[in-house]
Amino acid sequence: MRNPYDEQQTQILARITNNVVKLNETLLELNQKIEEINGMNSDLVEYSNIWNHYQRNANLYLASTNSLEPPVAKRQYQ
Repeated sequence: MRNPYDEQQTQILARITNNVVKLNETLLELNQKIEEINGMNSDLVEYSNIWNHYQRNANLYLASTNSLEPPVAKRQYQ
């Protein structure tokens, strides 16, 4: 005599297994996309660092040559 619960459990386990396989494939695809995005972001970080160094060096040069102008106060007219 066959146990109906065994058949149900087998079907449920098959569905769970299929869902886990699909989830695994999706997570692999997501990881690949994240790696691509991180690669693009590393270029942006490098450009940002270069720009920050340029700004710091320009400010040091302007300060050493006394070329920095004091900020102009904004007047509010009534």
